[in-house]
Amino acid sequence: MKILSGKKIIISSFIIIASLSMYGCNSSSTSNSNNVANSANNTSNSTGNTTNSSSNTTNSTAVNSASNSTSGTSTISSASQKLLDSISDAANSGKVINCDFAAKETTMSDVKAQWGNADSSSWITAAKGMYYTYSKHNIVLGANKGDQVFEVRSTDTSLSALKLSDVESKFGTPQYNVTSDGQNIIGYKISDEFKILFVFNVGATNPALLHYSILYPAGTVNSMAGDPGRQW
Repeated sequence: MKILSGKKIIISSFIIIASLSMYGCNSSSTSNSNNVANSANNTSNSTGNTTNSSSNTTNSTAVNSASNSTSGTSTISSASQKLLDSISDAANSGKVINCDFAAKETTMSDVKAQWGNADSSSWITAAKGMYYTYSKHNIVLGANKGDQVFEVRSTDTSLSALKLSDVESKFGTPQYNVTSDGQNIIGYKISDEFKILFVFNVGATNPALLHYSILYPAGTVNSMAGDPGRQW
């Protein structure tokens, strides 16, 4: 009986050890399964974060792009647009704004009959004529030796509201563009008879308009002296 009891003890011990061993395998398997699941979740979260980050980057880029696009757009105020339209309309008749005297059709006798004598006058060789300044009217008139007005310049105070970009937006790329004596002069052909010139100070990125004028080039020609006159 004692021997049988010893065998029973040995067999029982073997069964216990085997059970513990199986439990350990199951525990390890469960632990590994949990680790795999956690790893998958972490990967999923990481992917989600990466997607969110990419989305945020895309949104940020879109916002910045829209902002840059808006800031790069030059907007002309309604008042400036109206002024530019008035300048263009008057130019077709050889006139400047706020002045009824037209280049080609006007003589200095006509001007003096209405405005009297000019505040000052001087012959400007490079411009091919005598220039008369009427400060009260913000007008300077250029006339040839025959007394015909070939250039009408406006120094109207409203012109300072216009920028170089405004003028180019209205009239396009200048057909004439020079820098002289610290000033940038751009010009456009308005018709077969008239041209328009805009004058700005050099230095500023987008300078304000100083003055502009309507030119009748044919009025500067002196055939007897073989002078072809001005083109601009």
